[in-house]
Amino acid sequence: MNSKSTILIVEDSPAVGLLFKSYLEKLGYSEIHTCVTGGAAISTFNDLMSQSILPIVFLDFMLPDMDARSILTQMLEIRPDVKVILETATEKDDAGIKELIQLGVYQYLEKPIRFESLKDIVETIEKEQSFFVKESEQEQMLQEAVKISEEKTIDHVNFILKSTNQISLNKIMDILGFEDDFVGTYLKELEQDGKIIKLDEKKEIGCNQCNSVKTSQIFFCPNCKSSNFKLGKLIEHYDCGNITEENTYENDQCPNCKKEIKALGVDYRIMKNHYICNDCKDFFPEISIEYLCLKCENRFDLDDARWKTSTNYKVVSI
Repeated sequence: MNSKSTILIVEDSPAVGLLFKSYLEKLGYSEIHTCVTGGAAISTFNDLMSQSILPIVFLDFMLPDMDARSILTQMLEIRPDVKVILETATEKDDAGIKELIQLGVYQYLEKPIRFESLKDIVETIEKEQSFFVKESEQEQMLQEAVKISEEKTIDHVNFILKSTNQISLNKIMDILGFEDDFVGTYLKELEQDGKIIKLDEKKEIGCNQCNSVKTSQIFFCPNCKSSNFKLGKLIEHYDCGNITEENTYENDQCPNCKKEIKALGVDYRIMKNHYICNDCKDFFPEISIEYLCLKCENRFDLDDARWKTSTNYKVVSI
């Protein structure tokens, strides 16, 4: 029982959170933390990390104070190997969901929750964590992984291919964690069977320290470097120069000078698609970006990236 991982549930519905907790307790989990806001989730996650506890995170896609991307980005910045399971009723093909998966979401859990799927996910994570016990043992474990049977390797490659429409050979090798000539042979068999289609070569961003293409973008405020930001609309009142969020202009009244704004383009203008930092309150049209290597945790700018090229495949049916 004590060997079970700690769980962090980020869910704005107390009823759903309680249901999650109850089922996980039946699976033997006793250390379970629940949060209803993104801010509380980040705070709890930091507290756990200060105790050297890496939780399994169940993250709701829609939260009242922060978007899932901001929360995911901050957690990955702290621990690139954190397992975050996204729970949402939004379909997996949705552009926003795909973006989060690309950023580093470990698994996707569709609402309404099927507890059999939840059980499968946590059991898979526990097996992985029991295998990858300590970072200091990674080299030995990679050597052991090379000896995995061809059947296991096929299962793993199939799982990777099923989760995407297109993928490069470099990305497959990075996800597997080892390079094996058998993988190339198996991909050729799939190509001959018409299950995958070989496309043009694909160039990808690679870590300038370890060459891995398993990278995630880190978005942050250009002013204070915080990842706690949101996208919104701003209104600039020409008369007094006030620039604040749209929702601060109650009853069309400027929150600074209390004058009514009437004519768009005469009294005021709307500044759409601006990012607003929740920490320093600064606003900006574009966010700053760095890249985080999910293998070695190195952070680097685009100008410092290494570009890696490999065969790209389109998945037809697996």
